[in-house]
Amino acid sequence: MQQALRPYVTAGVAIVTAGLVAATPMAPRLPDLPRLPDLQTRDVALTSGDDLLTPWIDQFNLASENATQLLNNFALAPGVGLQQMIANWSGFLQDFFDDPTSSTVTSISSEMQTNLGTLWTGFTLQNPGGGVPDDIAYPFAQVSMHTMAEEAQFYWHEISSFLPPSVSPEVVAPIVNFLGSPLSGIIMGDVGPFISPLVALGNSISAGDDLNETLANMVGAFFNGADLNLNSLIPLINQSEYLPFYINNLGIAFGGLLSPGTVSTGLYNDAVAPVGGSIFNSVELDAVGAPGFGNIDFPGYGIGPLGAWESWGEIVAGLLGADGWINTGAGADVTAPLAGVTLPIIPDGFLDAGAASSAAAADLSSLVQDVVSALGL
Repeated sequence: MQQALRPYVTAGVAIVTAGLVAATPMAPRLPDLPRLPDLQTRDVALTSGDDLLTPWIDQFNLASENATQLLNNFALAPGVGLQQMIANWSGFLQDFFDDPTSSTVTSISSEMQTNLGTLWTGFTLQNPGGGVPDDIAYPFAQVSMHTMAEEAQFYWHEISSFLPPSVSPEVVAPIVNFLGSPLSGIIMGDVGPFISPLVALGNSISAGDDLNETLANMVGAFFNGADLNLNSLIPLINQSEYLPFYINNLGIAFGGLLSPGTVSTGLYNDAVAPVGGSIFNSVELDAVGAPGFGNIDFPGYGIGPLGAWESWGEIVAGLLGADGWINTGAGADVTAPLAGVTLPIIPDGFLDAGAASSAAAADLSSLVQDVVSALGL
């Protein structure tokens, strides 16, 4: 029976298979496409939030440190220069009330002119002139402690010893003194916040910083300053053979708004770092072969406007007689000039001075005219 049905079963399987093949649609042949290169998946490093904020945090912390130094100095005696002026005027008035005579007014006039000449000399570190007495004793060295770091101050005092024989120290001295003066520090401080961001931009481009770092450096430079590299000028300077030494590195440190500067330490309370600066203090110089010195190596220290004016106020106070601000030993304590000052009191019998008071009034008018003339008003 099975052998009789086998041809029919075989024929049925063949028919079903043929039907399935006929019922399945055939896809058309795709055209030949160009072969794509082998693609590989690579890891992509995305900048994290920490990386974005790190340069900004660094600049903020530096600005905070600088502002802290400025604030601590200011807090020692706010407006210390003005305080000492008020204290001096209080003493002048008391002297006049105690002895309203022409000799007292003459003495006050002489002291005021001396103070005025001292301030002008200290501001520019130039010799006094224009009617100011020639015999004013002025502490150049003490003022330089408020405008230069220790190493810069040393070279500033000794610069005449390594000048070429053809250059007279007397000719160079006024220029060098001005470069170390409080006025030069104020000039550097006032221009620093405007120049520093451009310097920072150039530095970032040279270093290949990304956009975020560049922006952080520029904003930070406005507050904290930036160093300008002048090494491109070194070949020209060395080839001129004008200087008796060979320069390896040259630059200028520009301060930012909050740059306190760096000056000789130990002038007053050791717990408070001093502020100050000058053009000379801002120069970065690395040289070899200086006569009498061998190598010269000191970094530049930028100064900002707040630090420069704050330092000048302290210098004014010291020049006008405040204790502890200049010309002091290391670690000397300072006090506010108006702390404990006694305002003038008119004594009994002042109005009975008669003719003496009239003569004093005439001398007082002459005193005012002298001061106005000295100020160039």
